[in-house]
Amino acid sequence: MHINKRKWLLDFLSKRVTDRVPVIPFIHENFIREFYRTNDIDPVENCIKIYEHFGFDIILRTCNVWGYLDESYCDDTKWRVSTSREGGGDNWSITTTIKTPEKELTQVKKYYTATTYETVEAVVEYFIKDEDDFSQFVKYQPDVPEYDCAIIGNAREKLEGKGLAAPWIQGAFNSVSFYRKLDDLLIDPYINYKFYKHMIEYFSGRILEVAKQFAKAGADMVCYGGNVGNGSVTGPNYFRKYILPYEIDLINKVRASGLYTLYHNCGDAKSLFGLYSEMKMDIFESLTAPPYGDTILEHAMEQIDKNIILAGNIDQIDFLRIAAPAEIKREVERVLRIGKQRGNFILGTSDYLSEGTPHENIFALAEAGMEYGKY
Repeated sequence: MHINKRKWLLDFLSKRVTDRVPVIPFIHENFIREFYRTNDIDPVENCIKIYEHFGFDIILRTCNVWGYLDESYCDDTKWRVSTSREGGGDNWSITTTIKTPEKELTQVKKYYTATTYETVEAVVEYFIKDEDDFSQFVKYQPDVPEYDCAIIGNAREKLEGKGLAAPWIQGAFNSVSFYRKLDDLLIDPYINYKFYKHMIEYFSGRILEVAKQFAKAGADMVCYGGNVGNGSVTGPNYFRKYILPYEIDLINKVRASGLYTLYHNCGDAKSLFGLYSEMKMDIFESLTAPPYGDTILEHAMEQIDKNIILAGNIDQIDFLRIAAPAEIKREVERVLRIGKQRGNFILGTSDYLSEGTPHENIFALAEAGMEYGKY
């Protein structure tokens, strides 16, 4: 009998009874490129085919509209944006300059070709170096533009009844970290709380407008970046006072726009479990175990609100790439034995699939998930 997987997943998200645990690893564009041995890929169609090839359920994270992180889309008479590139080969940088009637703001982002199919990037100079820099955003940055969200509509069309479209946005704290150096951002609430509050509310408001556009374009949920303010960077006291209220507010407003929220923290998280319960996101991932995180699965199951779906826990950096298929099946059985006792669980990976992962190992993950995930 043909099953409409989209409806099945929506039933799962709505806490209706399903017959088994969804099995959904995080597939990113690097793995798609490696799979097809080319950098010229369709991130939507090719990703869907990979999910189907291995027999997974689908939450599609590759239907992304990254323009909301590019100030060039906001270029205007009082917000003149220009870019220049330096370097080449495997290492280069892009400098973005914003000219307002009062001053210039500069961002420098470095890029590095880490593997054949993946380029990583990092901001090394941030636009907002002081309070006056931020005032330029408030005074002169144009309203959030209408982005071309056709890729989301395309994803919904190609998914049909196969799964859900889930483009990325940034959470409240994450969104500010793209504009202000983390060292300074962490100190801001102590020395100038009004400045900090204004920034996080301002950029959260713009993220909300982006999420509304994604909802209108056909997204089912958003992958919501919450990794910057992880347990090691902030700790529970700081998080409760300076981050939690803004995340709760943004999550509630994103949900009101018609989107489910999949909150992503692929790092340390155990000290924040109780606070995540207060945030009431629809899904929390990635339950990252040591050494790449600090989550003990049983503790997460016990301490996080049982109305929140938990996802992840299979290490894709070392274990999935190196272990034998039989070992993977045993680990999946162990994880699902714990996850099914709690319910509201998705078997997934701690982050996106690594290049060089043997396909027989990925098949083992899918097969064991389907076998041991039955209720």
